[in-house]
Amino acid sequence: MNASSITPLKVSQVSQPGSRRFRLSLAVLTLTTTAFAIWLFLWSLGDISKNPATWLLVPLFALLVLIISFSFWTSTLGLWLTITQRRQSASTSQSSHSSLPRTAILMPVYNETPASVFANVQAMIESLATTPHAADFDLFVLSDTTNPDIWLEEERMWGRLCQRLTGPTNVFYRRRPKNTARKAGNIADFCERWGTQYDLMIVLDADSVMDGQTMVEMARRMQDDPALGILQVPPVPVNRLSFFARLQQFSARLYSPVHMEGFSSWASFDSNYWGHNAIIRVAPFIDHCGLPTLPGVAPLGGEILSHDFVEAALMARGGWKVALAHDLAGSYEECPTTLLDYAKRDQRWCQGNLQHMRLIISEGLRPISRLHLAMGVMSYLASPLWLLFTLLGLLAMAIDGIWLGSTQERISGLVVFAFTMFLLMAPKVWSLVALAFDRPRREQFGGWSKIIPSVLIETAASVLVAPIMMLFHTRFVISTLLGEKVQWNAQNRGDGDIDFLAACRVFGPHTLTGLVGSALILFFAPGLFLWLSPILLGLSLTIPFSRILGSVELGQWLAHRRLLLIPEESELTPILKLQQRALEQHEQYANAHDRSQLLGELLSDPGFQALHASILQQTAAGLPAPEAKVREWTQAILTQGPESLSVEDRRQLLLDREALRELHIQYRVRQLHPDQAATASPM
Repeated sequence: MNASSITPLKVSQVSQPGSRRFRLSLAVLTLTTTAFAIWLFLWSLGDISKNPATWLLVPLFALLVLIISFSFWTSTLGLWLTITQRRQSASTSQSSHSSLPRTAILMPVYNETPASVFANVQAMIESLATTPHAADFDLFVLSDTTNPDIWLEEERMWGRLCQRLTGPTNVFYRRRPKNTARKAGNIADFCERWGTQYDLMIVLDADSVMDGQTMVEMARRMQDDPALGILQVPPVPVNRLSFFARLQQFSARLYSPVHMEGFSSWASFDSNYWGHNAIIRVAPFIDHCGLPTLPGVAPLGGEILSHDFVEAALMARGGWKVALAHDLAGSYEECPTTLLDYAKRDQRWCQGNLQHMRLIISEGLRPISRLHLAMGVMSYLASPLWLLFTLLGLLAMAIDGIWLGSTQERISGLVVFAFTMFLLMAPKVWSLVALAFDRPRREQFGGWSKIIPSVLIETAASVLVAPIMMLFHTRFVISTLLGEKVQWNAQNRGDGDIDFLAACRVFGPHTLTGLVGSALILFFAPGLFLWLSPILLGLSLTIPFSRILGSVELGQWLAHRRLLLIPEESELTPILKLQQRALEQHEQYANAHDRSQLLGELLSDPGFQALHASILQQTAAGLPAPEAKVREWTQAILTQGPESLSVEDRRQLLLDREALRELHIQYRVRQLHPDQAATASPM
């Protein structure tokens, strides 16, 4: 089947039955709930004509409660569908096709730990080998790595893996000399070089791992629906040990299914793409999903950073369906293990999502695509808006000269607060209700005796984390709007606590804000302290709390008591078993070979030298260096050793095939005949 020969149907012609009804119901319920909340809020304010601060409070509250109401009714719809339909996970389609379209599995990497990357690669290849369709897949490790030592370790592990694997799935390795446009550019480079050879591509992240049966089913669904452009499988976070990581894993595993059910019901074939753990039809991706360069300079102009939402919108604009396969299991990723790493990732995402403000009004986008982009923007703008709402509320009280008001005003304020908290917290309750109808899944979480305390722990932690992230997001938004660019560096994926000095440096402003705010409230309006305590307490305790969240010991202590348990911890799935075994093998190999000595191994090992030269030749990545520079490198290596070169010099040398070949000869001669080599002059 040639994907380029397929003429897509219009999305409106292939919409999932009932999606329009779900959208209309969701819109009516959301607007009705928002209107009711606004009425309650106005009732609590009383006469607002004399207080200009309240004039701003009302529209601000309306926007914020609209967002909350939309999320509430999405989850409520998901609960209703979960209970009434009882959808089975990992369902498979019935297809008469004996073979699948040619599919490339793409793993872009950027200065990652090679042992982890190739453990994931090995696990997926071994998992595919258990299916009858392994020969329909090729796997590409697409390296954008800039660290020369990691680059060589990637090549070494790839070569070793290729020698060990005997299945029909090919594993290719390519490194770009320049990582233009980051991950989006990495995928685009693959499409330009090899895209026409494949009908489909499964895009992963460096920490992604997917079951072979899941990938086969994804390809089969794309084959059965020729109008399907992108099929996203929600990834489940696993494998991390810190308290903070286990909180994320538990909340995602317990709460997400109900919300995803509701989201899928109204998004239908106008769904979204999250940048990884998804399968894409290559030809329309090439035809429609080329990213524009935004006018102006970064951070809001230039290259689009958060490419996934935009690519989904462009695919839908081209008339192709974008769907969510929320019923498929076997799709995994890893999450940040400390609050600091989580905030760093969010800063990158914040800058990328704020660029979408300029794309919402782009010509030709479908209304639902505009909604997805707007939701991505609001996921970060909501924090400064909530902060502004809180400050305006305090200002309104100061203008009125009252801090608690009459008994009726206190009661009405409590009603508004309770109603807002109900909208925020109900989705978690809905997940527990859904669990009550699914005994096998309930037992995978450890039963009610473990689920209830775990939910209480997760809820308490999320309440304390919320004001911390509110300040972070507020700073990220303001700094982005003021023109500050963030560096998109390699993500820290390992477990590890944050030290005390680092916590003081990063979270000192949060702590100072919490302490000063608490002092001011206790002095001027002590009656409000209880109301604001979740915010003030979370900020005041940020330094010790951030260290507690990053604690691996606490995470393991909870795991030993089966708290914050996820089904994958109760019993490892087959792909995670393969991943764990492969990781042990690759880490053992990595520990036995010092990464800093790999350049010396490259110069002394003919096999390694041939492998590296072949990679440069096959990917056309060679780049000759100036002769003077080569002589300088040769002199330094032969007299002081390969480790004497700087990082930049090593990177340039690794791109020069001819210089490496000559150096290899001289280095080998020096090793084999040191007395003769001592009298020889470098080239």
